[in-house]
Amino acid sequence: MRKKEGSIKKISDLFETYKVRLKAPQGTVVDCFREVVEDVIGLPIRKESIKYTVYTKTLSVQVQGPLKSEIRLRKAEILAHMKGRLGEQSAPSDII
Repeated sequence: MRKKEGSIKKISDLFETYKVRLKAPQGTVVDCFREVVEDVIGLPIRKESIKYTVYTKTLSVQVQGPLKSEIRLRKAEILAHMKGRLGEQSAPSDII
């Protein structure tokens, strides 16, 4: 019987392909957006008023005027927080 020669691989290297290919599901992105908006602005948003399009990586928010304008004013900050929580590949690129 021959010994298999080679070096020991790190566990993190074994999951590298999954890190690159897999993206967060739609529900996870919506939940993360709700948490970030509540942390940054301090107001909760109902899950039914948020839609996420995975293909275009766009979040669509249907809320009252003052809250929507506050989200638009802090859009860059909200997107930065989401990139930190979800990762560069899974985070949305735009909020409308």
